Amino acid sequence: MKKLLSAILCFLLILPCACAEEQARRLTEDEPLYTCLYERSMEMAGIFDTALRSEEYQSLFFSPGEFAETLSLLKAQDFTQPVSAAAVRSDTLFSGELNEEIAKSLGIVDLPEPLDDFVWRAFYLRAASVLTGQMDSATLSLSMTLAFSDAIIQPGEIGGPCFVVLFYGGLYAFLVTFYPTVNGTVLLHAQFIPSGAADRLNLPGE
Repeated sequence: MKKLLSAILCFLLILPCACAEEQARRLTEDEPLYTCLYERSMEMAGIFDTALRSEEYQSLFFSPGEFAETLSLLKAQDFTQPVSAAAVRSDTLFSGELNEEIAKSLGIVDLPEPLDDFVWRAFYLRAASVLTGQMDSATLSLSMTLAFSDAIIQPGEIGGPCFVVLFYGGLYAFLVTFYPTVNGTVLLHAQFIPSGAADRLNLPGE
């Protein structure tokens, strides 16, 4: 399991993060896109919270008692009741040193179409694993196990990849990433992250 998680993390860290970038923009609550992304993120947070408290669901993926300490800390939060949220339209998820580290490890990778889009999409949707994996392997494993993916009809105003971060004033936040496709849908991926890791996201000021 540890080897598998390490391989996944390494794969995520070497994926291209340099597409046609648009400056990150924090959405405001009066924008229809904010409402759409926030409501869908809350639905995913509700699903996650239900899974977090369902021993039957967890038994499908890991043994009783496994991850007990982290699960206990997670259950101390109600993921259906965030204290704040940030919705961002951005081609780049990370900021600062983490973004620079990834760029340096990459160099320039010239991938043929359609591989470039598939690889970038996989990176964007599962970037929470990069943030969580920098903590410890157990937290990463649990975060990936309790992750959820879905698809929605593409809002006309989305314009490109977006992400939403739900904050709870506790140890953990909830990250939902949205990636539009050419067939008119938006793929999304929802996963918990340590609250401190949210500082490494590309979160522009309001």
